[in-house]
Amino acid sequence: MPEPVRPLRRGAVTPPVHVPPEQTTVPRYPGAVAGAAGRAPHLVVVAAPAPVPPLRAGDRCARLAAGADPGALLDRELARLVTGWRILVVGTEARAQEVRAAALARGARDDELVLTPTDLADTARDRIVSCGHCHHRFTARADPGDALGCPGCGLVVHLAAHFSRRLAAWLGAPTPERAR
Repeated sequence: MPEPVRPLRRGAVTPPVHVPPEQTTVPRYPGAVAGAAGRAPHLVVVAAPAPVPPLRAGDRCARLAAGADPGALLDRELARLVTGWRILVVGTEARAQEVRAAALARGARDDELVLTPTDLADTARDRIVSCGHCHHRFTARADPGDALGCPGCGLVVHLAAHFSRRLAAWLGAPTPERAR
């Protein structure tokens, strides 16, 4: 095993090496630093069929077509963003959570995301369900506590009042019953 390198003397600090800013990978901000006044700009992701909310100066809007992959949209848009931007997602609960999961998978932090679901008034709304038995994901119009048939394994699953932010899906707790 190699001998560890010992400091020359106690408290010795290596002098900093000055690197000119043009030789670093730190992004250059045009004009003022984004969000310097406490109002960071937003990438507003509007999932169809939601209407576009009022935008502020500096916000950028990106439309997510019905059935489109949120990951592909975020790959394009996140490449253009710099530190300080926030992501505002407007759309149905299911689509907003899909965009959220895709953003988290690409390195966004939870506190950088603002979700505005447009269908919360409807208790029995489309929900993405993840079967606890076969892990099949499917969409069902249901409330927590409802019994659903899993198209993957054919078992009856109860829609639990548990939402996985990582999977962007509600838990379908399996039962031993087979769906008819």
